[in-house]
Amino acid sequence: MNKRLSGLLTVSAVLFAGSAAVTNANAVDSKTSLAMISQDNASHIDRVLGELSRQHDGASSLVKSARQPTSLALSSSLLANDSTQVSNDEDVLERLTAVASNSVSKFKQTGLASWYGRKFHGRKTASGETFDMNALTAAHRSLPLNCYVKVTNKTNGKSVVVKVNDRGPFHGNRVLDLSYGAAKRLGITNKGVGNVSIERVSGP
Repeated sequence: MNKRLSGLLTVSAVLFAGSAAVTNANAVDSKTSLAMISQDNASHIDRVLGELSRQHDGASSLVKSARQPTSLALSSSLLANDSTQVSNDEDVLERLTAVASNSVSKFKQTGLASWYGRKFHGRKTASGETFDMNALTAAHRSLPLNCYVKVTNKTNGKSVVVKVNDRGPFHGNRVLDLSYGAAKRLGITNKGVGNVSIERVSGP
């Protein structure tokens, strides 16, 4: 009985020693694995820090560029192109204005002229002036306000120079609305309308 107990104790001691050895071996392997993982993590962290540093440097360069003096921006080729475009547009506008002015200065038209008088006397005209039925004025749809035109009655040859200070006529096929005073000069007050020719002039 004592021999059997002694044998069991011996076997138990051997098994315990073997288990301890295995446990120690596993512990060593775990430490080794943890060390390798730590090294990998350290390497990964180094790479991340390096990338962050590179991005920071890049961002700093952009900030520095954005803070350059305005004179550098003004010398930009894009701005130069825009300036050239604006200059070209101004040239075109000047030429168009010159053509339009030349066309207006050579303005001629024929058609029926009517007149207006007492009903509108004292009212404001499109130019802001007060309408005087006895003054030598006229209303036209498109000629510049405050310009002058020579109106000739094609029936009797009478002419008068009037100032365009109002807009109209807005009915019928008439091309000009004369003041009573201008219509009287042309001899069309009785008939109400007259066949006239209109020519732009520089002044009265």
